[in-house]
Amino acid sequence: MKTHNSKTKAYAFLGAAFVLLIALMFTGCSNNAGGNAGASSGDGRDGGGGMPIPPDAGSFENAGNFVKIIPPTTGTEGIAPDPGSLPGPENYWKGVFIAGRKVKLSPYKLGKTEVTYKLWKDVYDWAVKPENGYTFKNAGKKGSSGTGSEDEPVTTINWRDCIVWCNAYTQMTTGSDAECIYRKSETDTTVLKNSTVEADCDAAYADMDKKGYRLPTEAEWEYAARWQGSDKTNAVQYGDVWLTKLDSASGAKDKWNTDETGEVAWYYNDNADNKTHPVGEKRANTLGLYDMSGNVLEWCFDWYNLDPELNDNAYKSEGIVTDPQGPASPAPEDKRRVVRGGSWRDSARTCTVGIRNHGDPSGKSIYLGFRLAWRPL
Repeated sequence: MKTHNSKTKAYAFLGAAFVLLIALMFTGCSNNAGGNAGASSGDGRDGGGGMPIPPDAGSFENAGNFVKIIPPTTGTEGIAPDPGSLPGPENYWKGVFIAGRKVKLSPYKLGKTEVTYKLWKDVYDWAVKPENGYTFKNAGKKGSSGTGSEDEPVTTINWRDCIVWCNAYTQMTTGSDAECIYRKSETDTTVLKNSTVEADCDAAYADMDKKGYRLPTEAEWEYAARWQGSDKTNAVQYGDVWLTKLDSASGAKDKWNTDETGEVAWYYNDNADNKTHPVGEKRANTLGLYDMSGNVLEWCFDWYNLDPELNDNAYKSEGIVTDPQGPASPAPEDKRRVVRGGSWRDSARTCTVGIRNHGDPSGKSIYLGFRLAWRPL
């Protein structure tokens, strides 16, 4: 009898456990189908087995003075901005993740801050030694005044200076020019070392198989300025990822004409006091990047065109544009490179993440600098 009672109790226990297990399975499926904090699509997609496919909102990792950015492996689906949501004409404030365009970016690293005068000068002094063979059009200066802190961004350097300096920094840190990104052409792989040779610099070929330092592409810059993962605060959904609204500064929790802009950016007629400031003093964005809005405008690699899709066919396969670098060449009458982010002498609305700006590759100013990018080893 004792044995019979024990078996009865055991069967009852197993039956209850089975019911509980089934209940938990259904509860778990219900939660997954609704999406967790990182699931922005909630579209019930599955891989044929009935279980939802986890969303791919991208991710990032701290990497010292850089942030390693891992975009969605399936790309970022562009959307049209809501009517009336932009602080100016759509042609200028729409960014590059536009409706009908799906952009896929390879993992990359981006500097947490703009290049400081201190770093610029250290590399510059090494590069111009006769044995190293580099020549620059401009020597750069400390911030906007030239007499400020070495931790202010370097200014008064043109686009050509920047790409040659990136090659110099690569050679200085690796001991050779083998990993230098910027070459004379795809077939003539001579490393660019002289920013005064305008034709060679303007025709620069960026060998993205190399692991050296470089300027970010415009798509890389904007993605880093806007990425919020699954955080919906002041953001819009682009496929599985949430990006900061086009009318806001990078890292801001509200639109451009609120106090939030001053929390993340040095800009004109509010808090900049008509000058640059040491990098990294404002609040960082979600990725941990500082001054993506304000302080100084930042050079990107791409030639500028009002249409960000120009030359997409060179990078497109099966409807996805992978690692675009912009137009293959400039418009004959309008030779300009992309600059992004706004500066200390720009208004709040021109420090937003959506506005696309431009500059002559020979141009230099006290409100224009750059930030480093490179691909992980």
